[in-house]
Amino acid sequence: MGQWKKIWNYIPVEWGTQIGVLEDLTQKVWVRNNLNGSQVKIRFCNLYDPEPLLLAAVTVGKWDAETKTVKEIQEVTYRGNREIRIQPGDSFYSDGIPFSIKAEDDLVVSVYFREKHAFYSVCQTWNAGSFKSGFLRGDQVKSEKPHEMSTLDAFPFFGFDENACNGAAGLCGIQVLTEDEVTTLACFGDSITHMSYYFDPLMEALYRKYPGKITLLNCGIGGNRILYDACYVEEIPGHGKCFGDAGISRFERDVYGDTEPDIVFFMEGVNDCTHGLAFELPEEVPSGEALFAGIREIIGKAHEKNSKIYISTVMPFGCYEDAFREQAEGIRQDLNELIRRNRETADGFLDLDQVMRKQEDIHFMKDGTHLGDGVHPNEAGGKMIAAAIAEKWF
Repeated sequence: MGQWKKIWNYIPVEWGTQIGVLEDLTQKVWVRNNLNGSQVKIRFCNLYDPEPLLLAAVTVGKWDAETKTVKEIQEVTYRGNREIRIQPGDSFYSDGIPFSIKAEDDLVVSVYFREKHAFYSVCQTWNAGSFKSGFLRGDQVKSEKPHEMSTLDAFPFFGFDENACNGAAGLCGIQVLTEDEVTTLACFGDSITHMSYYFDPLMEALYRKYPGKITLLNCGIGGNRILYDACYVEEIPGHGKCFGDAGISRFERDVYGDTEPDIVFFMEGVNDCTHGLAFELPEEVPSGEALFAGIREIIGKAHEKNSKIYISTVMPFGCYEDAFREQAEGIRQDLNELIRRNRETADGFLDLDQVMRKQEDIHFMKDGTHLGDGVHPNEAGGKMIAAAIAEKWF
């Protein structure tokens, strides 16, 4: 019989403003795979755009790393139809497409946007080890060529961010029908998870060690908080809408909406410590006790769904010269002490604060491990986090 297992997942970011218009362009999304299977299903989404989205044609193929081309291209349909129209607020899977793949076969999903469409949301990554995207002019869904244009070429909107992202429009998940016993690990968190600097090297390490046996899903949203929804920020495009619903609210929807992970790794709390202070929202400045109560509630939700859940302390953050730094750091220290004292509440505990902090000044992240802001791990920092997770639990 087999079972459907998700090989790729990112959360569509709701920007709350128009981020770009695509017309007569083919998007090609390369996705890292680790499962053996006989069928593939693509999850399409149009959750936040005000108008219906037409996918004029969709295909799936295998990535040939040697020739850097797409091979064995198959047409993707929905209810037997080649053209797929997604109504605003809707999301669904394609038909099951017969498609034999092995754990070493990475996939390329091609989507042709024939009609002009204004986008308000895409899935995003920055490290681009788990997925990356590019664009070609015209209907190129059956072309073996990878791409001609980058995400930034197609969506100049993202030029405001000094860290270049890859974006996937109109799709947010892929499932494979497999006969193997597979462990699903969902990583839930904020930008540290979303940017994928630790997620991607962890994925690579586990995929090398367990080919065909494990799959990792990214459930992070940049700027996300445990207790509070996105706050209004004047200087951010869309005024901060992209930070998403509170983690405590979105956890079940974004982790369990169409899958049942065996393990959840939860890492969130940085933004709870800083946003209420940085954006002058005194009613949204939590105590360490309130934050830990939120974490405990999320742990309970995971256990209700029969998942194991692993947690970590909150790592050091920047805010070097900000007047609120001392108060924000006090919240972090209080929260971390509660996490350490109550570690048995979860199924696993990792002290990433201890792993990533400077020995000579424990309130800051180690030099050379972040993107220059003191809070977001860079490639080197991500590898340190991934190594600590893999050594602790895998």
